[in-house]
Amino acid sequence: MESNTKLSNDKLFKIGVRLVKIAWGVEILAVSIGFLISIIVSFSVYAQLDKTDRALDFGDYSNILVAALPFVLVAVVEASKIPMATALMYAKHTAWRILFFVVLVMLATITFETMLNGFERNFSGLNIAIDDRKDAALLLQNKIDVLNRRKQDIDIIDPQKVDSDYQKNIQRANAAYYHSLEKEREYINHEIAKLSSNNQLIQQYQADINDLNKKESEIYDAWDKERNRLKTRYYGRLNNYVEGSESDKKKLQRELDQLKAEQKKALDDANFFTRPSVEKKYSKLISEKEDRLYKIDDRINGDDGLNTQNQSEQQLQAQLQALADDYQNRIKLGRARMAYLEGQIAAQTKDMKTKQLNYRNGYNEFAQQASQNRNSVVSRAAKEKAKLLDQYDEIQVEVKAIDNEIYGIQQKQTIIKNEVNRLVNQNQFYRLAAYITNKKEAIDVPKSTVGLVALVWYSSLAFISAVTGVLLAIAGLYIQRIYAKNEDVDTSARPPAPSIHHSTPNE
Repeated sequence: MESNTKLSNDKLFKIGVRLVKIAWGVEILAVSIGFLISIIVSFSVYAQLDKTDRALDFGDYSNILVAALPFVLVAVVEASKIPMATALMYAKHTAWRILFFVVLVMLATITFETMLNGFERNFSGLNIAIDDRKDAALLLQNKIDVLNRRKQDIDIIDPQKVDSDYQKNIQRANAAYYHSLEKEREYINHEIAKLSSNNQLIQQYQADINDLNKKESEIYDAWDKERNRLKTRYYGRLNNYVEGSESDKKKLQRELDQLKAEQKKALDDANFFTRPSVEKKYSKLISEKEDRLYKIDDRINGDDGLNTQNQSEQQLQAQLQALADDYQNRIKLGRARMAYLEGQIAAQTKDMKTKQLNYRNGYNEFAQQASQNRNSVVSRAAKEKAKLLDQYDEIQVEVKAIDNEIYGIQQKQTIIKNEVNRLVNQNQFYRLAAYITNKKEAIDVPKSTVGLVALVWYSSLAFISAVTGVLLAIAGLYIQRIYAKNEDVDTSARPPAPSIHHSTPNE
């Protein structure tokens, strides 16, 4: 039973030794990772400096060395974790143990950062093909954006807008044409309205002529009355001398009165132009009747009566002639006035017609000029429309070429997108992120989510890797310490067996 227990303690001690060795193996790998990171960093700096078009000098190599040394130092420091864990296990005082524990945590943090750095580089390596293709797709998209901006810059002519502008120009030209005609028509009508004063003057002249005609009729009436009065007086005087042949005389007298009544009626019915002829006709007839009456009286009265009658007749004729001259002069003056007024009416009418004709001709000329202006505007608008449409056709040729180029680039984008989708589906981080975000396609997962998944995963692995070596070392040292003490107690109670060999670490 004692042999089995001793064998068990010995095996446990060896397990502790083995755990320490494994811990050293883990730490050696961590140190190797640190050295490799320093080499990678220095090589990255060298690659960047080598891209310049000049030879590297001492300063450049110094920069390469300085870039690598901090990571070399980190690798060397990481190698002190197991000795620090040993010091923690065998420290006598609590203060020292607390200090060693804090230092050990700091060393584990360095290892954690080193591992996280390595995992990050692994993550970048996994995504570099995806990122390169995404960058290529982004570059192609930039080209598409440039081409679209170019298309927008040149495709500035809208046929509908060109036609709309043309129609607006036509409408404005027509509106200006009709507006100018309306203004000119208002002006002409206003000027013609001013001619109404001349028309009023003509009406006044015509009213004066009518008044003169009326006065002339009144003069004729007065002339007839005065002449009849003289004749009546003459015939009354003559009747005092003549007493015979009353029947013939009365008959002739009735005929004479009837003829005079006809004359009066004819004169009343006569107009301005026929009155003299009517008057002449009836005057002749009356004169003939009177002559016959005179002859009858002459036959009745004899020579004395005839002489008296002749004298009376001569006096009557003289008075009638004087009366006729007076009334004729008055009629001539009225007719002269009417002739003057008619001349004024003719002149005013001619002047008014001349002005109206001038206004009408002026309006026609203005309308013709306005029509020419409108046709000129319409012609310019048509030429501008044709010019813009020609430019539009030329632009559309270039736009079509740009669209063809965009189509070709989009085809390349489609190929790149398929490649990216294939690579993304092969990437475990994208797949996990797709499961988390419930995305149907892994490529639709936001990059931030993928980075978060990688951070959680790699952080947990880095933490485990950083503390595993320390925990293995502490566990191994603890087992060695415990079972090394038990071995010392057993060996002090009994003589040592020659077949068992072991070593005990010093405190």
